[in-house]
Amino acid sequence: MALTADNLLEYLRDELGVETNDVEVATPLFSSGVIDSFALVQLITYLEEHCNVRFDAADVSLENLDSIERILALVERSTP
Repeated sequence: MALTADNLLEYLRDELGVETNDVEVATPLFSSGVIDSFALVQLITYLEEHCNVRFDAADVSLENLDSIERILALVERSTP
């Protein structure tokens, strides 16, 4: 199944307990405090399992993971 913004919002809401009413695709997630470092690790695990990808250590950065649009771009680049 392809990852979508709706999938990510659902995961943030249902699994991480994030209030997603004000979260849009460009909303900073980590740098604004919407998610913390523990939630970020859970999110990475979800992405790797759900999308069947593996991220290198260099991929785990705010540049790649700080918004839904950045996450979708990273997953797209990482998908074989």
